Amino acid sequence: MDPLSLTTDALREPWRLWTCHLAHFSWDHALANALALAVPLVLAPQRQRFRLLGVALIAAPLLSLLLLAGLEHGQYRGASGLACVLWAWVGLRLLSIKNSTPAGLLMLGGLLLKLAAETVFGSCILLRPEGWQALPAAHLWGTFLGLTCALPVRFRTHHA
Repeated sequence: MDPLSLTTDALREPWRLWTCHLAHFSWDHALANALALAVPLVLAPQRQRFRLLGVALIAAPLLSLLLLAGLEHGQYRGASGLACVLWAWVGLRLLSIKNSTPAGLLMLGGLLLKLAAETVFGSCILLRPEGWQALPAAHLWGTFLGLTCALPVRFRTHHA
């Protein structure tokens, strides 16, 4: 078992609440998560990128704590849940910015489609090499945290 993974030992070893998002099952897994994390970083409004990193830093241990109850004797490694946090946060933020609504809708719609497919099929929708252990609950909780962190968002009002 990886000493950086999220396990029930995290209550005695609290660094795991952060490091589990850095630990991965393979290089392919790490690359897939890096790409998923890059999308919101690139699409985030430039003036909000520093705040986005703060959201990631705060959301990482919160997400880990939410996942602990469902782990039992398993483990969580990877940043897919954290990627869902950032997709939801940036998507909702983009909805409040003039001329960014389509990008926000695409991000939130894509995330919703992913969550719906995982709920229906009971697993991650992406093909993954042997050895990856998907945890769809991380994606659900991550989306919830991302939307929660993005609120309140001031939406622009349209004047006639």
